[in-house]
Amino acid sequence: MPFSVIAALGNPGREYSTTRHNAGWMVIDTLAAQAKAEWKKEERFAAAHATVTFGGQSIHLLKPLTFMNNSGLPIASFLRFYRIEPSELVVMYDDIAFEPGQMRLSVGGSAAGHHGVESCLQHCGDGFVRARLGIGPKQHPSQDLASHVLGNFPAADLALFNQRIPDFLQGLTLLISRGLPAAQNFTNRKTPLP
Repeated sequence: MPFSVIAALGNPGREYSTTRHNAGWMVIDTLAAQAKAEWKKEERFAAAHATVTFGGQSIHLLKPLTFMNNSGLPIASFLRFYRIEPSELVVMYDDIAFEPGQMRLSVGGSAAGHHGVESCLQHCGDGFVRARLGIGPKQHPSQDLASHVLGNFPAADLALFNQRIPDFLQGLTLLISRGLPAAQNFTNRKTPLP
């Protein structure tokens, strides 16, 4: 089944714009800007919505505006309204298991403590593709996870992340146009992309 929605998890508000938790928004905003698409605030879904031609298909872009922990509610509402199956959905979000500059595509598994993913699993089910964007682990084992993900990227990490966004978009293009295995061959490398 073709993909028709890419949703990115994040928090609304300028103060969150360069935090690690908003990695998905950084990528999807770049995708929308390159397509010259305009975000429209959809009150009925509590989300920002744009439509682009990407990977040879018409794709809905979605940014839930409910804050991270309730991300699944707007996405599920959008899917119901447009009669879209969870298997046609890609959810893009930050992951502390990978270093900045890496993206992994997968289906299934636990939320691994990510509250936004927990909400998506609760409200949308487990059929969607996950585009996990590396943000790096906590700086110290004793550091609170929330303070880590809600902290801003260090300058070097942010520069590397931004440098890799074209690679992330290439991976998503392959996912949309050629399917998950082809995209995983490009993104899920043990070493960072060259």
